[in-house]
Amino acid sequence: MASIINIMNTAPPDDTSNRKRLIRDSLVEFLATTVFVYAGTLSALSTGRTLVGQGGSEDVARILPIAMSFGISILALAHSIGHLTGGHMNPGVTFLMFLRRQISATKMACYMFCQFLGALLASSLVWGSTAKLESFGDADSVTRPPFDLGSTTVDGSISTGNAFLLEFMGSFFFYFVIAQTALDKRGIATSMFPAIPIGLILVVVHICLIPFTGCGVNPARTFGPSMVVCMVGDRCSDVVGSWYWIYYVGPFLAAFAVAEVTMLIDTDVEGDQQVSGDMGAKHQKDDTDEENAAPQA
Repeated sequence: MASIINIMNTAPPDDTSNRKRLIRDSLVEFLATTVFVYAGTLSALSTGRTLVGQGGSEDVARILPIAMSFGISILALAHSIGHLTGGHMNPGVTFLMFLRRQISATKMACYMFCQFLGALLASSLVWGSTAKLESFGDADSVTRPPFDLGSTTVDGSISTGNAFLLEFMGSFFFYFVIAQTALDKRGIATSMFPAIPIGLILVVVHICLIPFTGCGVNPARTFGPSMVVCMVGDRCSDVVGSWYWIYYVGPFLAAFAVAEVTMLIDTDVEGDQQVSGDMGAKHQKDDTDEENAAPQA
């Protein structure tokens, strides 16, 4: 944790409360990302296959449980920690919130560090939970983590360009819903329900992308399993191929695109009426801490 402490020391020395809040929020993101990645990737193992490469495109019945696991997990966790950190659990979402001026550069760096670290811990726990299980994914030794711990890989039937476009579009859809439901005060951003459409769109994106890319749309979710597989096994080249970059460039580029599009959409036009939730009442802009906006997932 020394690195995160060094980063947070850049905060104004007289702003003790903000520093403490940053430490707390960063730890919350670490824990939430750990739970999210653990639950999601373990669901891939529990179906008896990897996300991609074991006939996933031919067995729809096995795709839905994985998609539901990721979607329900993000919904539950966003409701649980949204009032503290915004419930990002995704470096791409954190980058989007930075571009939308919801968080500072320091908070973005701390969140991202903790998200990647949480994903690494989650995958280590998945490996520890399943290592040496006989006849489980044809892996009975620590050098062959079962089903590559749910790593995201590109299916051989598509090109790297295809995979990049899929990851970019999947991330764009996901982040767009996040921005419009969690930030646009003319919609449901001020209600208790933003996490519901966010969870639902994540289910849809997983159903669409799992057969082709395993569905990353979250750099931390890709980072954790692949790094643990490389550290403990002999299949690093299988999970970190020439296409590996798409799981990072795609989401971050999508976050930039969504930030630009939603800032244009969110521009007030004469005659617009801001409403709060489903009550139909005018919503007065809140000039308080924007960093503690509605759950952002």
